[in-house]
Amino acid sequence: MDVFSYINLNKYDRPDDRSDRFPAWIVGFLTAFIVITICSRSSFLYTFNLWDDANSYFTMGKCMFRGFVPYRDLFDQKGIFLYTIYGIASLISSTTFLGVYIFEVLAATFVCVGLLRIIQLFLRSDVVPFFMMPFAALAIYTSKCYYWGGSAEEFLFPFIVWGLYLSLCHFRMTYPETMPYRTVLLGGVLAGCVFHIKFNSLGFFFAWMAMVFFGDIIGCGISAVKKAFISCFVFLMGMAATFIPGIIYFGVNSAIDDWYRVYIYKNVFEYSKRMSLGERLYKIWDIMTDHFYDNKFVYLTIFVGALYFTVALISSLISEDRYKLVKRDIVLLPLKIIEFVNIAALLLFLILVIFIGGVSITYYPFPINAFAVFGPIAVGYVIEGLYKHLSREEFGELTSAFGFVSIFGALLITGVLSYLVSPNVPSMKLKRDDIWLYKFRDYILESGIENPGILNEHGFDAGLYTVTDTVPICYYYQTQTLNIDEVLALQTSYSRNGTADFVLSINRTADGVDDYEIVLREDFVTPDAEVTYFLYQKKSE
Repeated sequence: MDVFSYINLNKYDRPDDRSDRFPAWIVGFLTAFIVITICSRSSFLYTFNLWDDANSYFTMGKCMFRGFVPYRDLFDQKGIFLYTIYGIASLISSTTFLGVYIFEVLAATFVCVGLLRIIQLFLRSDVVPFFMMPFAALAIYTSKCYYWGGSAEEFLFPFIVWGLYLSLCHFRMTYPETMPYRTVLLGGVLAGCVFHIKFNSLGFFFAWMAMVFFGDIIGCGISAVKKAFISCFVFLMGMAATFIPGIIYFGVNSAIDDWYRVYIYKNVFEYSKRMSLGERLYKIWDIMTDHFYDNKFVYLTIFVGALYFTVALISSLISEDRYKLVKRDIVLLPLKIIEFVNIAALLLFLILVIFIGGVSITYYPFPINAFAVFGPIAVGYVIEGLYKHLSREEFGELTSAFGFVSIFGALLITGVLSYLVSPNVPSMKLKRDDIWLYKFRDYILESGIENPGILNEHGFDAGLYTVTDTVPICYYYQTQTLNIDEVLALQTSYSRNGTADFVLSINRTADGVDDYEIVLREDFVTPDAEVTYFLYQKKSE
């Protein structure tokens, strides 16, 4: 048997023949609702999402829907699709994260259905994939790298998961046939969506298209070379299609050069560290080691999947007689070399491009969590095989009482474990009276100043623009780390000339505030950090 290119998979359902779409979306939504409600600080179980990055996206999105043009009128370095999501969320609620929470649940629903479809590619029963999927979501969303909820990585994650599904489905179900152009085009669209949210996860889709290109040639020989090159152009066409809304929007607002300068040039050439190739590779290893220790549960899940698939591949390469093959198939799924190489390439290039700049923050590796799906696949396949071997019968149908009870049990366990494991749960104890932000908000709103001009100094957006429902008065509405001297000089000019009514300074006194007085100061201590906030008000003339 040629395990490189072919394994008989007639026992598996074809994706196009699925009759469980409705249950899939129902279970996917319920799983998403459970894990996001418990794990995201944007949910109604938390008073407020205090993460400065989420608040900066909220400010950019809100202002975008109030006439500001990102990159031209306000400076931030994420993609236009992310600001659009936050802008729509701000229309639902302009002072809370209710809208963001809704979008997080929607994004996670697509993720969960994508995870389910991936698991179904490898498992044999109706019930077990539905039973295992919530545990994959549990590992993904309770990780520390999920952070506080609302990250750019979280919103690009559905495109990574569905890209993973398309790739796995091709190499498992149809290969060595070439990938259809419509699938290649869809892959390009997914890649384009990732680009317009945060493009450092594009390494995944570089490997995705490279595997399609070389896979077509290896599987079909020289006759597929033309098709492989055409596929590259089709993929790029899919990516290009996602640029059309941005080109129209920025073109109408004469801001295409601002988009390029801020989102492309600064992210590529100014944000990464200058290092040799050897130093970069060592840095990536060092970074991944740190993330492994911070996210033990999800990386253990990934490791279990990696180990199982490696053993399954080795087993598939060993020639066995028919009887031994049937016995082996009980607990080890049949695997092609091309499948294993594809998974390894997707993971390797995703990691490589995320961290090639030598910069890492807690939430950067979240897209890697997509590969946690292979752990539940391994466990699920073994469960199926042992059950069938011991009971001599198949699992019950999805519509049977057994199926419903199993899935309900998985959802219940996922909810309980999410509450016990998620690092965000302790923050549920924070009440509005405990949070400095609402004290500062109440003071500003009660000052009687109409449309108060607020300046956020010496830190990223702390949420004051959000809770007061105000828009920034300065291009650098928060203190960015790039071009710090330029940023501080421009911010200080707004306080020196009295343009700002209030100045919020974080962890240090503000600059250029001779005509201002400190009206509030608070040391805010949480398990996450200890931060001191100063609020200055312009003195009355």
